[in-house]
Amino acid sequence: MKAIITAAGLGRRSGLNGIMRKELLNIYVSRDGTIQLRPILDELIFRLMRMGIREVAVVLDPGDSISRDYVGRAYPDVKIFFQKERKGFGDAVAAARDFVRDEGFLLAAGDGLLMNIESYRNVLIQAEARKRWTLFIMRVQDPRRYGVAVVKRGEVESVVEKPDTPRSNFAMCALYYLPPRIFNFITYKDGNAELTDAIDSCIRSGIKFRAIKVPKKSWISVGLADDYIRILGITYKYAASSMR
Repeated sequence: MKAIITAAGLGRRSGLNGIMRKELLNIYVSRDGTIQLRPILDELIFRLMRMGIREVAVVLDPGDSISRDYVGRAYPDVKIFFQKERKGFGDAVAAARDFVRDEGFLLAAGDGLLMNIESYRNVLIQAEARKRWTLFIMRVQDPRRYGVAVVKRGEVESVVEKPDTPRSNFAMCALYYLPPRIFNFITYKDGNAELTDAIDSCIRSGIKFRAIKVPKKSWISVGLADDYIRILGITYKYAASSMR
């Protein structure tokens, strides 16, 4: 299995404003029997490789020399692609199209992490074996802040990005398994291509998406500055508990 990680945003909601990318914000991790601080992007790559995913690509902004240098030093085998212009999440994914070619792939955003992602390894293996379109969802209090999925009997009926009137309280985590046909559905509207729109087009065309429900507490994201201290607390407790 291959994996694409998108990390091309400016991180304005993180208060960084392009000085440093949010994907390089540190979280606590357990490595080599000690508690360490590592960028969330580093930990995501580390976890994916520990799960057996050896071919990983990261999509960066071409002006982001800090992330490029970091990934190049820490993970020299990771392929780096660039989103030439900020034209949406779907456009960032499309930047690595040549990397996946005709294979399915795991897609993750570099500013988020499913803390117990290793426990879903078999789910992802089955998704790849059966070419099963899969997205991860969590129940949230205010779904208007997220991409929202309407789910029935474990199957996704529709998705929409940050709706004013959500039809469900299931938010999409930035974690997916996608066959290569997804690229046929990534289209541009007003100059931007959004992955949520592409997924909804897939569903309306008759493609079935499986929804994997995960606990809200198991998903972390460093996207908001005022939430970062809480994320540090969560990751410290997780790192400490994994050493017992």
